Amino acid sequence: MPDRLDPPHTLFNLVQAFSQHAGKHPERTALNVDDRDISYGELANFARRIAAWLQHEARGNTRRVGVLGSRSLEVYAGIIGACWTGATYVPLNPAHPPSRLANMISQARLDALIVDATGQQILTEELLDACPDSILVPESDNDRLHGHDVLDQCTPAGPPVMMPLDKLAYIIFTSGSTGQPKGVMVTLGNIRHFLQVVQERYQISANDRLSQHVEITFDPSIMCMFMAWGAGASLHVVPQHQLMAPASFIRKQQLTVWVSVPSAVVFMDRMKMLKPGMFPSLRLTIFGGEMLPAAIAQAWQKAAVNSQVENQYGATETTIASHFEPCSGELNITPNHGTVAIGRPFPGLLAAIVDEDRNFLPAGETGELAICGPQVSAGYWQNEALTRERFPLLDHPQYGLQNWYLTGDLACQEASGIFHCLGRIDHQVKILGNRIELGEIEAHMRDASGSDLVAAVIRTVEPGAMSDIIGVITGSDIDEDAMREALRSRLPSYMLPGRIIKLDSMPLNSSGKIDRNAIVALLDQDTAQDSKVNEQYTHQNNPGH
Repeated sequence: MPDRLDPPHTLFNLVQAFSQHAGKHPERTALNVDDRDISYGELANFARRIAAWLQHEARGNTRRVGVLGSRSLEVYAGIIGACWTGATYVPLNPAHPPSRLANMISQARLDALIVDATGQQILTEELLDACPDSILVPESDNDRLHGHDVLDQCTPAGPPVMMPLDKLAYIIFTSGSTGQPKGVMVTLGNIRHFLQVVQERYQISANDRLSQHVEITFDPSIMCMFMAWGAGASLHVVPQHQLMAPASFIRKQQLTVWVSVPSAVVFMDRMKMLKPGMFPSLRLTIFGGEMLPAAIAQAWQKAAVNSQVENQYGATETTIASHFEPCSGELNITPNHGTVAIGRPFPGLLAAIVDEDRNFLPAGETGELAICGPQVSAGYWQNEALTRERFPLLDHPQYGLQNWYLTGDLACQEASGIFHCLGRIDHQVKILGNRIELGEIEAHMRDASGSDLVAAVIRTVEPGAMSDIIGVITGSDIDEDAMREALRSRLPSYMLPGRIIKLDSMPLNSSGKIDRNAIVALLDQDTAQDSKVNEQYTHQNNPGH
């Protein structure tokens, strides 16, 4: 039986268990990235030097540290280094447009920024204007940027700084309906509870080899990192070119734990890549971030015959995941959706259904899913009004007055206690695990087109298929190419509309509001006869779609 630190995941600091494993077993593999094994000792030494640099640069007052990069040693060492100092880390994706990154960096008021080679390539003057004075990059001849050679002059930091449970562990920015990303504040207490729950449920040990399929800006990355490092296990980063076809990576790395959004498996299934028994090393599979098609869960179970398969549901605001549903044996399928139920809340959490007036509804009724408990985050960074709106104090008939997070998801609960998610109440959606406010896309469409009559709608041809964003404009001379170019400079690629349609008049409902259902109905009339749409409306296809 591999040795374990006792108790796992109960310490205030995220990296305390990591540091102890590094001290006890420095030769053990902590990270595999770019086809290279990094030991606990090597990763800890790199992270401790980054921590020392941060402490020197901030003169002991490091509060928020940005990490700008993707799938690199610098990214993971940077996260550990920031946490080592007791700082709040803010993950940033270099694939996002510079203007969006500048917005998030300015909002977060960072004390320092850690950048990998990919992130350094997009450090434009515009972006640098928003950045803090202290920026660490791999190599630099710029006086403002500190290359890694400065780390050679740093004595590795001492033990991790211990912080109270109400300290912010990280801030993750999600799409916002006003056109501005909003930062979700997650405390050490929030993440500690989550890690305790998943460790007890999944029993991660030093023998495990966990996947890192998502970017650091998607919070399941936190589950994978600290489940692995809290147990002395290894984390294996999926290369960018294998994200949608990771079969060979899983087999080569002999992974025991696979965590991903369902879309990757949907793609593999459609490409006939899933074969029965092809992943014998997997003992645990966790899907999350999107609705899990029942057929995909069944296909994966056949491919990973030795694996426990679970569907997780959650929001960034409730710390990664709040519900779980086992997918072994007969599936609990959400009626009329063909997707796996989201199941029951994790121990210590409460879940309920509320109506429009925020009254609690009995089992069997449909309404908005609300969640309460120690994983509910501290709210939105520098946005008290939105925090009050989405985290209200509600009087539950059994549990009394408590703060609940209103998820915006339409849901219902069976008498047995099982929850089913039925989709979004508002205009927020998830694509490839990324949460998107359609209102944010519309805000940028209005600005780019000069028209107030714009809409962004989601089109899904069949359950489990990739959803597509359709942009609709009325009353503007802008053409599709110009519109897409304008949006490309403001939005990440996963938020770009796959098609732009110009209408002579925008469908409106009886209240005079844009009728998105009518737009979707028009698109759905006959998918095999898009020419009908062309006859009625000016329609330009995306040449890359």
